[in-house]
This record gives sequence, structure tokens and C-alpha cells, in this order.
Amino acid sequence: MAKSTKIEVDMRVNRVARLLANGAVRSEIVQYATNEWGVSDRQTDNYIAKARELIRADWEVDRRSFTAEILAQLASIQKEARKTGNLSVALGCVNQAAKVARLFE
Repeated sequence: MAKSTKIEVDMRVNRVARLLANGAVRSEIVQYATNEWGVSDRQTDNYIAKARELIRADWEVDRRSFTAEILAQLASIQKEARKTGNLSVALGCVNQAAKVARLFE
């Protein structure tokens, strides 16, 4: 089999990262990689290692920035919930935002 290009490897690593994020275990990923790309277990383990590095890098964020992102997402969900009349979800967002902001500690 021909050597994969950098673009192919990057696409495979991203696919493996999505599989991991969705709860796939090594045996499932090995089976997928064998069927889809015809690669060995060893090569799949390399993809898994790179995918884990990618996932770890995604979560190496400043705590304050991450808190702000969560609060913004909750505000957006709350706004949509109010528009659709789903007040229990809106209230849940308010409560969760208060917890994230540590207002009751």
C-alpha cells in the first residue's frame, strides 16, 4: 500500500478524534481503520495517539476564557428557550450559569 499523504493522515487523525469523542474504544477504532483505510493495528495506534494529543490541545484553554464561553452558550440557549416558551429550560440555564459563575458559594 502506498504511503499516505500528510492531508490523508490529518483527515484520519481528525476522524479518530471524533470517534474517541463519541466514546469509541481502541478495538472499534482498529476495526474501523482496517475496514476504511486498510491500515495495521500499529498504524491505528499511531493515529489514536495523535488524536488524543489533538483532543488534549483542544482542552488546554484558559479557565477564565472557558468559563466565559460556557456562560455565553448558556445565555444563547436561555434566549432560544424563552423564544420557544420553554421556561423550564430557560430557568435551568439561569441556574447553571449561576453555578458556573459561582454566585452561591
